[in-house]
Amino acid sequence: MIRALVDFALKNRWLVLCGLVVLTAWGIVSFRSLPVEAYPDVANNYVQIITQWPGRSAEEVERQVTVPIEIQMAGIPHLTHLRSTTLAGLSSLMLIFDDDTTSDMNREHVLERLSQVNLPGNLTPQMGTDWSPVGQIYWYTVESTNPSYDVMEKKALEDWTLEKDFKSVKGVVDVSSFGGPTKEYQIRLDPDKLVSYGLSIAQVEQQLAANNTNAGGSFIEQGAQQINVQSVGLYRSVQDIENTVIKTSNRASVRIRDIGTVVQGPKKRLGQIGRS
Repeated sequence: MIRALVDFALKNRWLVLCGLVVLTAWGIVSFRSLPVEAYPDVANNYVQIITQWPGRSAEEVERQVTVPIEIQMAGIPHLTHLRSTTLAGLSSLMLIFDDDTTSDMNREHVLERLSQVNLPGNLTPQMGTDWSPVGQIYWYTVESTNPSYDVMEKKALEDWTLEKDFKSVKGVVDVSSFGGPTKEYQIRLDPDKLVSYGLSIAQVEQQLAANNTNAGGSFIEQGAQQINVQSVGLYRSVQDIENTVIKTSNRASVRIRDIGTVVQGPKKRLGQIGRS
């Protein structure tokens, strides 16, 4: 048997060489396309749906948010399990699909069903980020020796600059920030002054929302050109908020600074994370 094989190889040298080249090329292509992972992804195909309804009890969120979404999601192709968790002000659904589907296909089906869900209070359910539990690749901290950059400024730098740059990197699905107070504008109203001016908190909120906006107009002709007209009204500083007119009383304008103080402060935190 071996003698016959050797004789065949010697008599058909070019055929054997061509077969060797083909096998070598096939091996190279197979090796380059072989998925080699240090930590294989054994997670299920899943889609998470998150809905926030602040200030509502868990029972109310379950009845008016979680259950309607569950009913609408039932019967999605390739769905194997549907799990839900409801807390005060938060609804979370986890949809588990079989291995015959892809994440993109599952998210399309879920998005189609979400468009048919009617929820109270103009609530908008959000799908969780398309990532795997073993997809975490890096932890980092933002540090600075500049005294003008406190923890809140570093958090703002992370939210508005670093996250945008990291998300533009190929293969990065999402960047999750932990720790640090989030900067926000806070209006601390004086209840006695509200009563004296005959104002309610709802009126103050309405006026603030109406004044914090830009508006577009028509245009002005100037020769052969046209100049577009725009009214810029977005708040840019604490002073802009303080000067907002709430109402006019006895030909005098009542502004935010007359009924309270405006400051930049940290958003109320619901948790804390540390590093040793």
